[in-house]
Amino acid sequence: MNFDDYKRYTIQARTGIKGEAFFELLLSDHALPHRIVGSKDIGIDYICEWTYGDKPTGILFAVQVKTFAEKNATPKFVDIHTTHNGLKRYQIRNPKLKIDAKTLNYWKGLGIPVFLFAVVVKNTSREMDCFYRRYTPLLTTTSTDPCGRYYEWFYQANEGVSFHAFKDASKRTQGFARDLFIDHVRCSYAKGSITYLNPRTMGLNQFKADAVFNDLFKEYEEPIRSAYEKTGKYLKALDRGT
Repeated sequence: MNFDDYKRYTIQARTGIKGEAFFELLLSDHALPHRIVGSKDIGIDYICEWTYGDKPTGILFAVQVKTFAEKNATPKFVDIHTTHNGLKRYQIRNPKLKIDAKTLNYWKGLGIPVFLFAVVVKNTSREMDCFYRRYTPLLTTTSTDPCGRYYEWFYQANEGVSFHAFKDASKRTQGFARDLFIDHVRCSYAKGSITYLNPRTMGLNQFKADAVFNDLFKEYEEPIRSAYEKTGKYLKALDRGT
């Protein structure tokens, strides 16, 4: 057989493997990343479960990982989200980061938080940086981004090989954990439920266990109200014995 007939181990394939390995390295102290391979990959690369210490928390989230060289998409610093996750926000423009309608519809049906992670391989060295984009706010509401640029905004997830699980590691506040928790709440509200896991179970000290997020509540008022009305009807039927 001619050597040219063999399948090629392309630069793109190597870059993708490096990116996924880096992603797993970063999350390994804070989550269990379950890789979805081959034909099972129909829109996500990982199902992850957040951990706190040596305990799985039951908080699941889906991840898609995209990797590319810095020369093809240089992150542009925008600001720091001091009032939310406390992380640096960047604009990254690359066609690979666009998610098609079919994939978005699939993500909507998952019912768990979804994140797009962009791993950028630096041109001058073997170093990499990791950024993430929250998709849950888009997936669980009827609102759309009027600018059509929702794929551009990312938060830096690392400092070297350290993952920004919490922006303040000693107080355990902000960081990725804050966004994951809020998106967990969003998914609950979108299903009409106002109950969610205690943030302390995932190590987050930023919110009270029984907090009601009024701004989010307004966004999901319709499904919550619908669930409340249905529950009322069922309870009345039970009281009547029907």
